[in-house]
Amino acid sequence: FFHADPHPGNIFVLEDGRIGLIDFGQVKQISGRERETLSKVMVALDDRVSDENPADLEKIGNLALELGVELADGAPAEGPAAVAMWLFDGSVENLPGGYDKGELSPNSPVKALKSFPQDLVLVGRSSILIKGLSSRLGIPWSLSQEWAPVARRVLEGNTNQIDTAETKSNKIRMKDVMKLLKTWGQGKVSRAVTKLPSPVRTRVAAIALKLQKRREAKETKKRT
Repeated sequence: FFHADPHPGNIFVLEDGRIGLIDFGQVKQISGRERETLSKVMVALDDRVSDENPADLEKIGNLALELGVELADGAPAEGPAAVAMWLFDGSVENLPGGYDKGELSPNSPVKALKSFPQDLVLVGRSSILIKGLSSRLGIPWSLSQEWAPVARRVLEGNTNQIDTAETKSNKIRMKDVMKLLKTWGQGKVSRAVTKLPSPVRTRVAAIALKLQKRREAKETKKRT
């Protein structure tokens, strides 16, 4: 839940140094899948080795696409990562893909956007407003660096919720999850899910996917 209109007229520095906000006519709550994916974007930006590392750019770009970012035809492969870095990390000096930092530049990442997820428009707007304010004050500022600790707690909380759900046999039975995993590779997952009670279908599918990813990660680790 955040203030979605943080322009200079709505921000006050109090006598004791705290920040005060007014005018809550525009607020937004991020929940569900968008919050989890946005958290992953923040952590990936904060953890990246450099602004040019191909592995980092691929990971950030894939997460940006998962958020719902779409670029125009002909955009460079670094485009999705450049959009994420431009929006959420004002400390970046040189954007990948040859893009310019200036939002009014004809070579700005925003010019290459084909569509942007509606639920995250106010997130982008708030980030741009604060980034512009920090630039005017000469203070380097990165939303991803500020939000990364919160994002990690969100992701850890989601993992704990899944672990808790796995132990509640009266809601989701472990044998159902394992049966779902066995049918996954046989192309029968949709049919398996539909046989489960309606209230738990989505949760079981999510748990199954998490478990599969963990198994794949362990297998990859063994091979290396």
